[in-house]
Amino acid sequence: MSVRYETPQSSRHTTGRLASLDGLRGIAAVVVGLIFHARMIYDPGSDPFARVLPIGWFQVYGWSLVDLFFTLSGFIFAHCYLEGARMRSTVTAGDFLVARIARLWPLHLATLAYVAFVSRGWPETTVENIALSAMFAHVFLENSTDVLNGPAWSLSVEAICYAVFALAAFAGGRWLQGITIAAILAGVISIWVFGVWEALIGRGLAGFFIGVLLCRSLPVLARVPTPALLLGVLLPFVFPPEGRALIATVAVAWPCAILLALRTPALGGRLFTWLGDRSYAIYLVHVPVYLVAKNLIGDANAGSPGLSMLALLACWIAILAIANTLYRILERPAQRAILEFYRQHCKPATPSGSSLRERV
Repeated sequence: MSVRYETPQSSRHTTGRLASLDGLRGIAAVVVGLIFHARMIYDPGSDPFARVLPIGWFQVYGWSLVDLFFTLSGFIFAHCYLEGARMRSTVTAGDFLVARIARLWPLHLATLAYVAFVSRGWPETTVENIALSAMFAHVFLENSTDVLNGPAWSLSVEAICYAVFALAAFAGGRWLQGITIAAILAGVISIWVFGVWEALIGRGLAGFFIGVLLCRSLPVLARVPTPALLLGVLLPFVFPPEGRALIATVAVAWPCAILLALRTPALGGRLFTWLGDRSYAIYLVHVPVYLVAKNLIGDANAGSPGLSMLALLACWIAILAIANTLYRILERPAQRAILEFYRQHCKPATPSGSSLRERV
């Protein structure tokens, strides 16, 4: 029995937008930003979720949803740029590069500047580290997951994936297929050999290009029964993504989560898409908020789950409020301004129908 997936035509929201995947991205941002990194403001003795399932699992392994971000990116890029060979027919390299800059750079620079100011005087806060992070080379810093705005390591991995994707997409045909498979194999081998935290680029390549392959295989995957997808999503809860077991999460669980999301119209509802729209801001502002909270409360909540919960609720409200504000006054306006400037002053003549997509 085949399943009808959500498509741009069937989505109830913006044309061309897979709303349910925006909702899934919003959930992933909440898990990473509001649950996993929440541990920054309290010690284990005051953990209010220590025995609460599945939140307790997400507090330990919530970092693995960054790999879900990679897979979502690959899927959406394939959906937007590969259908109808759009990348080769109506999109130039300049279009692609400017769209990436407009999407990622303004908010990244703003949050980086804030973190650099707050952490001034720390040994890791050097001009060199700030410059490398600003240029999406954060992953190459020593202790990249902890330096400055730690989550920015994934942005530099995404940038590498974008470059490889562009190369593959513009080449097309067998080159596209070959580069996709080679990137997945390189990523999987990297995780197998080096483990989770020494294979950051490999994790990105594997996840992103599994997403590309997933999108291009939808007609076949529509035959997979929903119960099988549910079992796939539950795989990390049985075999936690530690060491080489992360490969199963990247290759099975997160693709199953995406396929399930496409079969779940409720994820395209207002709350989930609201979170999805602000997921990038949530991802970049949550660590700065926790740093401020930790400095303010110090060890006052040590051993007190009640005080930890109050501090955590305050942080969650602050993260969502700041993310919403930055999304409305910085992220989207800056993105539109950069794209509009490019269209008016820099964009070469292209075939009719060419456009730069703001949400990709």
